[in-house]
Amino acid sequence: MAAAALAPGLSWGETDRTVLLVAISDETLAGANINDARAAYRIWLQEVARQYGTRTTETVPDIFIPSDDMIRDIRKNAIDGFGVTALEFARVADLTDPDSLVLQDYLADGMEYVLIVHDRSKLRTVGDLRGANLVSHLHRDMVLGLPWLATLLAENNLQPLESFFAGRKLSSSLTQVVLPVFFRRADVACLARKSWETSLELNPQLGRDIRILAVSPKVIPIVFGFRRNTNAHLRQALIDAIEHISTIAGGQQIVALYQSSGFVVRPFSVMKSTLEMVRKYDRLMTQQAGLSKGRQ
Repeated sequence: MAAAALAPGLSWGETDRTVLLVAISDETLAGANINDARAAYRIWLQEVARQYGTRTTETVPDIFIPSDDMIRDIRKNAIDGFGVTALEFARVADLTDPDSLVLQDYLADGMEYVLIVHDRSKLRTVGDLRGANLVSHLHRDMVLGLPWLATLLAENNLQPLESFFAGRKLSSSLTQVVLPVFFRRADVACLARKSWETSLELNPQLGRDIRILAVSPKVIPIVFGFRRNTNAHLRQALIDAIEHISTIAGGQQIVALYQSSGFVVRPFSVMKSTLEMVRKYDRLMTQQAGLSKGRQ
């Protein structure tokens, strides 16, 4: 395998399929530094090329590309392998190979989001949150946080998200998500259960003064997939390299970037509940947009 920099004679637009063309959506980064992420991928691919001595994969020039460009190029058959959020995946699911999804290991069985409130608050139900101040974790795991909240409110026959809360704030610092609830400077926080459990490990007192008010269905926020009918040999070579990513020094930087210990292969069926949430959210947004237009 080799990075595009190792094969400057090949352009992104070439589709002879002697190599797989790979890109990552910049939406998967959330608060991460894109330059650090780009450097980590390039170093890993260069080291893999040296170790295996063969080229099976080429990235687009900047590795990370905007969401709309990603969707367009997947649908135009200009990209073979793609790292995308679940929101983006829903738009290309019909083109995705059903047996070759690659997930971070801790996402293999899905993950949950939680709403946490101070135990001494009067907030007991989702409806009680009307007019509350919300702080949410800005993190790649949280790309489905907004769709979950929006559908949760709709399921409880409550106002749309934009008008339901008195204020909404994002923070990339886990501490600045949890502690405002603990000190009662914020009414409610939204974060991944995994992050909440990390907070409890660091400060067990949080669990005595904060409680969970609501829990999402299990979802998978980020996935790496392949277009249907990509070269099976090339696809398997890349999958093998990803599965052994932590054995190469450069790959350890990518593992650290995604805060996982490795990657695993799963079938398309693991995305079922996630896609159900995304499509429910899309229908809700379309419905609310129609109602808003009708009132104008």
